[in-house]
Amino acid sequence: MSSKGEAEVRRVLVLVLGVSGAGKNVALGALEDAGFAVINNLPADLVCPAVERMFAEHTQHVAISVNAQQHAFVRAYTQALDTLNERGDFALHVISLDADDPTLVKRFAETRRRHPFVRDGNTLVEAIAEERARIRDAAPEAIVFDTTATSAHVLRLRIRELARTLAEGHEAGRMLVVVSSFAYRNGIPGDADLVFDARVLPNPYYVSGLATLTGRDQPVREFLEQQPETSRLLGAVKAYLDSTLDAFTRDNRVRVHIAIGCTGGQHRSVFVADAVAAHLRAHWRVTRHDREHPRND
Repeated sequence: MSSKGEAEVRRVLVLVLGVSGAGKNVALGALEDAGFAVINNLPADLVCPAVERMFAEHTQHVAISVNAQQHAFVRAYTQALDTLNERGDFALHVISLDADDPTLVKRFAETRRRHPFVRDGNTLVEAIAEERARIRDAAPEAIVFDTTATSAHVLRLRIRELARTLAEGHEAGRMLVVVSSFAYRNGIPGDADLVFDARVLPNPYYVSGLATLTGRDQPVREFLEQQPETSRLLGAVKAYLDSTLDAFTRDNRVRVHIAIGCTGGQHRSVFVADAVAAHLRAHWRVTRHDREHPRND
């Protein structure tokens, strides 16, 4: 095991996979913003030579997006991964981006771009399924980001935070814990590891003067803090997390995503997510984001 000093200077390689239209270019741009040297859209059998050259010429961390169009992609990718894992002179992480079929179809309709897996005789949905299957077969252990209901702005924030965590080195007990809020009416985040429901709390939306505010505003916070249901929910969530998060660390997880939902993702889920994040920061590296009502930072 590396010492703390070695972990801090050890270079990082991030391989970026993703279903076309799910935000792979946005993720790669966020990694570049975080200081990574990047290569875009590389065939799998060129990954190892590219890594060799990049680390020979660059002192910073490296990110490479890999396309799945190569006919023998799964075999070429897994062989490259085995070779990279044998080196041991850098930390290797794989992230994958995906979204549900209706979202991907809509994005391609809006951009009028041709999906790279569309051929004569197959549909767009079939092309999406083929690409997704290749990626899942090749990288079942990838850190998955579901972008179905995620804006490009929020995705950039999430990738940058992950990049900072990887670049700094994650010591034992300091994995990244992502705490997010979301609206159930827009679906549960597909990349959530743990989901908690804040709809059991009284809804501030129906309280005079609170409808247009969010769970970050003091009047909403004061209202929720006064409700007996709030202390019971927070106590149960905190107790559960305190007793289970260590297991994720023992499983060598880099990131755990805790998603907290309410009807509109505006009041209760934001308030509870803030409270949970504040509690966890004493022992974990924590980042917060709100899917429906993102902060401007």
